[in-house]
Amino acid sequence: MKNLPIKSLMLTLGLFASPVALTAQEASQTTTSVVEEAEEAPWLKVYFASGSATVSADQAATLDRAVRTFREGDPFVMIVAGGADKVGDPTANLGLSLQRATAVATALTNRGIPIERLQVLGRGNSELQVATPDGVAEEENRVVEISWR
Repeated sequence: MKNLPIKSLMLTLGLFASPVALTAQEASQTTTSVVEEAEEAPWLKVYFASGSATVSADQAATLDRAVRTFREGDPFVMIVAGGADKVGDPTANLGLSLQRATAVATALTNRGIPIERLQVLGRGNSELQVATPDGVAEEENRVVEISWR
């Protein structure tokens, strides 16, 4: 791992850290390939079955791309943010979204990404990709987004 300023290292430690605000100097140190990748797609998405926090085998290519992005660009941090649709109780969906994000983070660490470079959060159904009424299942909302800075 690079020598990070102690303040930056402290902000990135742990699964449940809050989002990191980069200084101008830290932001300028982000490598070109990550910037180019971000321009191509600002995040990657891992989709889930309704009510499930299990990463299915058909999502492996997305996880592998996240690992390539990390290795090629060495981003400061990768943010793993889980979501849920509006089927069921909002409190349960918040927990499910965090379980989904944790499952993706585990898959990424199993592929070699250091845990201290990940931030994991659950959004429940507070930031829907597709607006739906309560009780409507929507695959685009049952997603974990992987982004980087």
